[in-house]
Amino acid sequence: MKLIFAIAVLALFLTSCVHEIPFSVDDIDTNAVVVVEGTITNEFLNHPVYISRLSEYKDTSRVPLSNARLVAVTSSDNGATYYYKETSAGLYTSVEKFVGVTGNTYYLHIEIDSIVISAKTTMLPVTPPEKIKYSRKKNDFFSIDYVADSYVKENPAKYVLNLSWETGNMATLYYYSLTTTDIAQLFAPKMQTTYFPDGTQIIERKYSIDKDYEIYLRSLLAETVWTGGYFDEAHGNLHTNITSDNPSVKTAGYFSASTVYIDTVRVY
Repeated sequence: MKLIFAIAVLALFLTSCVHEIPFSVDDIDTNAVVVVEGTITNEFLNHPVYISRLSEYKDTSRVPLSNARLVAVTSSDNGATYYYKETSAGLYTSVEKFVGVTGNTYYLHIEIDSIVISAKTTMLPVTPPEKIKYSRKKNDFFSIDYVADSYVKENPAKYVLNLSWETGNMATLYYYSLTTTDIAQLFAPKMQTTYFPDGTQIIERKYSIDKDYEIYLRSLLAETVWTGGYFDEAHGNLHTNITSDNPSVKTAGYFSASTVYIDTVRVY
């Protein structure tokens, strides 16, 4: 019986095999992925655009892309044209300060060698934010209770809260009101609570979001803060409005235009 068992095991090893599937990160041309991140708001400033390439397959960091040529054109205001210059590695800002206008459509044109990359976005109006609610929670410190509803029927928005207090500490919090509700969002992992003392200053910025930008933000949240819960969605590439005239050059990131409403609160 032992002899039969030994012969059966030997036959299994002789007949089974392992197929090696060759895979090399060198086969992935990450230099062909151009990432563009830029925004225009109704604030009077030099509006920024950051351009980079993926560094390598195993690393999520990016390599700044220099020596690009940028221009933004609006469909209104007599077709105003805004030129950009590189102010640091990969960071381009408009040469002149300007104010984005609600209702305008903006076209971004980027030239990298012989490649043309473009994007289109429309600036929608924004409504004033609701009053921020906070209360004392831990060791007489405060925490945020409410900023905005996560689900809205219309007028989606992004909220950025910059907190600062006397000890030199600072914190930035992000909230989103979207016109969709996802299972992954409802059962997302619990986020760490930020506590802050008396006298904290909160500068709140509420940004308008158009439909395409909302789709991008939803895909970004699904890959970041909503992941790791009980009902993760299938992972995939983020939505983008960045396009290239060269099919071999992949694009990522987003170029947005948002009306922003700014409010300041002092916590006591």
